[in-house]
Amino acid sequence: MDRVAHPGRGRPRPHRHHCTEESYSVKVQIDPQRCHGHGRCYDLAPGLFSEDDEGYGQVAGDSAVPPDQEHVARLAVSNCPERAIDLVEEA
Repeated sequence: MDRVAHPGRGRPRPHRHHCTEESYSVKVQIDPQRCHGHGRCYDLAPGLFSEDDEGYGQVAGDSAVPPDQEHVARLAVSNCPERAIDLVEEA
């Protein structure tokens, strides 16, 4: 990561590179070993998650999170009691 001097201080700070939508994507994953079937994921983000025949969460579609759904994906991650949901950010 590039370092840029912070104005007014001698210490450098990390410089964040901003990715364009074409080069940045988020995908969602569920670890079936950790999922206990509470259903919060598909209640909070029904476009990204669904339930299987036994009521356990599963990823709907190809796992890609549209930019306008990233907030609800993160909401589902933070509300999963077993922390079975992960977001994978790719540049």
